[in-house]
Amino acid sequence: MEIVNKPWGYEKWVGQGRSYFLKEILIKAGFKTSLQYHEEKEETNYILSGRGVLTLNGYRMPLEPEVAFHILPEAIHRIEASTDLKMIEVSTLELDDVIRIDDDWDRKDGRIESEH
Repeated sequence: MEIVNKPWGYEKWVGQGRSYFLKEILIKAGFKTSLQYHEEKEETNYILSGRGVLTLNGYRMPLEPEVAFHILPEAIHRIEASTDLKMIEVSTLELDDVIRIDDDWDRKDGRIESEH
């Protein structure tokens, strides 16, 4: 397992198959991910613990334990954590397929050369 630290928490890389990647993700209370989208990457997320809000294509959806959501390519999204928010993400293998639109840590907007 590899842990990738982020300004908002971490990604723990749990496993990989031929067509999927599995991560545990923690977003710290009061923090949010960058506003972003993917050209090819598709992901499904399942909330293990904590609370927050998913913004998906302009709509806001409350997040709490046992909620699952699916992110299709081109969907603009961001997660904001009200409390420490832990989730599982299963995605396709395009891990660096990130086009950042907005970020709280002055990380570069646009296509990210390497997210990890």
